[in-house]
Amino acid sequence: MFSTGPGTQPDRLADALADGPFSRALTLAIDRSGLGLDRLRDRLAAAGAAVSTTTLSYWRTGRTVPARARSRVAVRILEGVLDLPPGSLTGLIERDPEPPPVPVVRWERLWGRRNAVLRVLNSFETAYRTSLVVVSLHEAVHVGPDRRLHRLEVREVLRATEDDTHIRLVTAHGVGPGCPPRLVRTRYCSPGRTETLAEEGFTVAELVLGRGLDRGETAIAEYEFEFTDDRPDWSYERRFRNAVHEHVLELHFAPGFEPRACHAYRLDSPAGPETTVAELPITEGLPAHVVSAAVTPGILGLRWQWDAP
Repeated sequence: MFSTGPGTQPDRLADALADGPFSRALTLAIDRSGLGLDRLRDRLAAAGAAVSTTTLSYWRTGRTVPARARSRVAVRILEGVLDLPPGSLTGLIERDPEPPPVPVVRWERLWGRRNAVLRVLNSFETAYRTSLVVVSLHEAVHVGPDRRLHRLEVREVLRATEDDTHIRLVTAHGVGPGCPPRLVRTRYCSPGRTETLAEEGFTVAELVLGRGLDRGETAIAEYEFEFTDDRPDWSYERRFRNAVHEHVLELHFAPGFEPRACHAYRLDSPAGPETTVAELPITEGLPAHVVSAAVTPGILGLRWQWDAP
């Protein structure tokens, strides 16, 4: 025979179920059960609640809180699986504060109020909200010996801010009218709805992730645009709607066809002015690049100067 003294697991679980927070009560209940996250996921799935092990891990650590109706259903099933009184976990969810929303700026700030692309962007999204935000972004721009942009290769790490999120909206802009870029490759996602503004040179496309993400989950998406510009290019810009942890921008020139100079800059809006301007070294065979940390919403770009032909 044995007894449970002060501070033992049953007491700590009872205290957590009474006082919260939800993450601690869930963690102690899972530890008591001896079930791993994979087995919990399987039991939830058998009961009709599809929850990933990543989501369960986020709930345990307090990184996210089950907020949507289907997540609450999964928690009620968990109460039975973990042999807890009905309502013991779901009641704690109401006490835990919702994480603050990720600030997302309006499209007008990034493209200007009179830009024709706004109509298309707003037709894809409602109320200027996005439920899939960029955490980090690595992109490579390739310029050919004809001084034109040839292709853009992008790798993004994305985080869901709502449950069942699976759409990422991307935009590419050609240098001149009648030259919209083409989405030619995707990886870890697939092309969805695409709309082209041929005269204005814009392409707007959905990237559809392989599965819906719950809030707090992350995913990787890769895509490539091919440019159709009919004249030399001299700049490239990336627009950020939300704060991004890291941005790496590479600029590749054909060997022997490098520009005279290259500068990185920031704009808070298309009207400018340019801030944090920095000259980048140009070395044959190596990309010019800029690494930015803790990027706030706005526009980051590179511009370069060609010698006279």
